[in-house]
Amino acid sequence: MPAAFSAELVGRRVVDMRGDLLGLVSELLIDTDSGGVLGLLLELDAGLDASLLPWPSHSGLLLIPTGEIERVDEDVHLNR
Repeated sequence: MPAAFSAELVGRRVVDMRGDLLGLVSELLIDTDSGGVLGLLLELDAGLDASLLPWPSHSGLLLIPTGEIERVDEDVHLNR
């Protein structure tokens, strides 16, 4: 199940509450014990500086915890 769900989200646009593009979903962070999704790893849009954003980043990927997600449709919408 997580693999199928992951395939549906990878490559999807992630936008903030104003609709500004932050980047594209690169991977899902999965809890290996529960199988739950802990967060999304994003490839940032060109020109964005990860150090100015409120989420942690590592190796060029931004980590968005699932609690920051407002809804998912054709895009992933964040609640801030």
